[in-house]
Amino acid sequence: MNETNGSARRLAVYAIPESKDGEKTYWPRIGAAFTNRDGSITLLLDALPIGTNKLQIREPKPPAEARPVPMARREFETVEVRS
Repeated sequence: MNETNGSARRLAVYAIPESKDGEKTYWPRIGAAFTNRDGSITLLLDALPIGTNKLQIREPKPPAEARPVPMARREFETVEVRS
């Protein structure tokens, strides 16, 4: 179970895609991280990174500092799921 205490600091988890030709990349926030009482870290992912294996855990940006990403710059991959 989740071993976080009430005073646990909430951190943001970002996926870091590879840059194409040195252009700036958008780091999508894909979850949250918490430090447990024993010092270990719990990751709660809302999405799985596709196309990168690099994750960054850091303090979340306040909403005023978060920059919106134009729709033309967003790249989404469509995956068909069959049950």
